[in-house]
Amino acid sequence: MKQLSALEMAVAVVLAKQVSLDGGHALIEQLKTAEVSGREFTGCGFYTEFGVDRALPPAVVTISPGGRVRSEVGPHAYPLEFMLYVKDGYAEMIEAYSYFDGYGDIDLLTAPFTAPNAFDLPAIEVR
Repeated sequence: MKQLSALEMAVAVVLAKQVSLDGGHALIEQLKTAEVSGREFTGCGFYTEFGVDRALPPAVVTISPGGRVRSEVGPHAYPLEFMLYVKDGYAEMIEAYSYFDGYGDIDLLTAPFTAPNAFDLPAIEVR
């Protein structure tokens, strides 16, 4: 059984609190049971798909995919942003992406990382 990496779990908890109406409680309980079914590395991030225990209560989410979380990974502080995908109340995928060039030989799942932090997008002025 493959579990979420420390980075994936850390960002997923912050994301769960952002996208759910109960402060993330239901999603966090689900994430504790996550079994990874696949990972795809894109060169600028990754997708992690997983299954959770569907005997647990579903979450009520405001948006999916959703969340605005950022962390810096590895010795050169490669910046990653994250989103959580939820379907029918159950977490199913984390997306990590960057607007920077590729991360090189950093192992994104085992490298040290900064504490994931929520961020807001800058306001866009409509004219």
